[in-house]
Amino acid sequence: MTTFRELGVLPEICDALERAGITTPFAIQEMTLSVALMGTDLIGQARTGTGKTLAFGIPVLQRSVTPSDPAYTDMPQGKPQALIVAPTRELALQVSSDLTLASEDLGLRVLTVYGGVGYEPQLEALDSGVDIVVGTPGRLIDLANKRALDLSHVHALVLDEADEMLDLGFLPDVERLISFTPETRQTMLFSATMPSAIVALARRHLRHPMNIRAEASYENST
Repeated sequence: MTTFRELGVLPEICDALERAGITTPFAIQEMTLSVALMGTDLIGQARTGTGKTLAFGIPVLQRSVTPSDPAYTDMPQGKPQALIVAPTRELALQVSSDLTLASEDLGLRVLTVYGGVGYEPQLEALDSGVDIVVGTPGRLIDLANKRALDLSHVHALVLDEADEMLDLGFLPDVERLISFTPETRQTMLFSATMPSAIVALARRHLRHPMNIRAEASYENST
């Protein structure tokens, strides 16, 4: 069995995962990490529960500048380095929880934002500085419109469960969020199915993406 260490994942991330009993990657993680750690755009076709959060989460964390890196002080003060867009509050919280666990030894600040709750705590967190923002499209747009969320320095953008965002009518919001991010970013799109609107979205915004599919046999075992 391949381990995360053998795939080139940072020791700090491996240590944190091992404390939680996670040592061997799922199929989609193994396939995705080798590509994503290089900064390549990718389209991952996988259902919920296949371990895709770490498949995109580890590259997002590993390619972010951490507080222990001297370059961290040159970063735009407290501006998010990565954005992960999820269709629902539940998924956003789950993604955040996995990222927080994996980044425990890196010192990166992860913030979850979603609607249906007050703005104050989210605005305060953004004001004091965050590294990675995970959120739902509507609230992310609201915060960007309030000029509280600055996405102009994002090096990685992840669209998780893109087909569900399409079903919920979030695609116009997603397009707007993408327009706030730099063209030089790495983009990763994950979707269980690939309806034509999602294929079109990927064509417009991803550069020479690698296509990765988690096969059914693996999905049954997760």
